[in-house]
Parts: sequence; structure tokens; C-alpha cells
Amino acid sequence: MQLSLSVILLLRNREPAVTQMVRRAVDVVRSLGAKGRPFELLAVDQTSVDNTLSLLSVLHARIPELRILQDVRQGMAVIEAARAARGDRWLLVDRVVDPQLMTWGLNQLESGKRAAIVPGEILAVEAKLGAQVLGHLAGGLVSAQQAVEHELAARGQRAAWSPAPDRGVAERAALFVRQRLGWVGLSQLDRPLGT
Repeated sequence: MQLSLSVILLLRNREPAVTQMVRRAVDVVRSLGAKGRPFELLAVDQTSVDNTLSLLSVLHARIPELRILQDVRQGMAVIEAARAARGDRWLLVDRVVDPQLMTWGLNQLESGKRAAIVPGEILAVEAKLGAQVLGHLAGGLVSAQQAVEHELAARGQRAAWSPAPDRGVAERAALFVRQRLGWVGLSQLDRPLGT
């Protein structure tokens, strides 16, 4: 069955945040009126060694839309998500994100944009573009954002773009490093640090 939306959570050792990530994603989708439209919440766990999977199992019992992909090799979450997602539109996050940013991204897709990006926060992308660009992409959210931007630029198009919230110097430095990991062949390390 084709779904209207796949919210994709890219996870690795996210025990402190996973419950909030799942709840926020479900709340955002339901607040946008998708309650009557089928959606999925796809949690992609990259071999977490904390209790991320245990918490996802508990949440799965309460949230029927939640699907879990586990034991995904580090740096392969985007590829596995692109292969498994069933929605017409995708929203990728790898940390606790302000619901307004998720809503903004989904609204951009509804208004006809092919993708919407908040650096280091969200990637909203139409499924066809996502499958084409992300189906072979090692790395995480920031790598995915860059690949989508590059593909759209090659077609003379642009993603909707919004600046990331200012979380301080440490967050800006972490985002800067994440944006350059692919340049040195370390895109598999693209994930948020300790948040």
C-alpha cells in the first residue's frame, strides 16, 4: 500500500531522545491533518549499543505506524531508509527537532517544492527524488541534504531552504564538520554528536 508520508528517524545510540523524537514526529503528522491519510514512522537503528531499540519496541506496541529497521550498519541508514520507505514524501531527521521545522518542511512539499532543507535538522523530499539520490548514498542526514541540493542544482532547480536555529558555537562547529565529512571519505560518521 502506498502511503502519503514516511517520517524517517536516523538513529544511533539515541536513548535519551528517541521517545521524544517519535512523539514529535507523530504529533506533527497528525496536526497537519494526515490522521485520515496513511503514513509510516520508519525508525532506522544503526546498531545502537544503548537502549534505543528497547524503547522503540515499547513505542511500537503503542504506535501502529512505527516500523523499525534494526542492525543497520553505521553510515548505511539513509540507503536502507530509501529502500524501505513507502511514502510519497519523506521527512528525515536524526535528532530532536523543533516541530515547526518539520511542519515547514512538509508544507514546502505540499506547495510543490521537490525538497526542503534546514541544515543539520531536517530533509523533506519527494519520494522519487529521494529514491534516486539517496538509494546509494552512504552517510547521514547532512550528507543526504547535500546530495539532494547537488542533484537539484544539476537540474537547474533549488530546494526550499531555511537557516538552522542558532544552537551556539559548538553546534555550528559540529555542523561545519558534518558538512565536510564526505569530502574526506568519512560520510559514515555523519550523525549528531551527543544531542
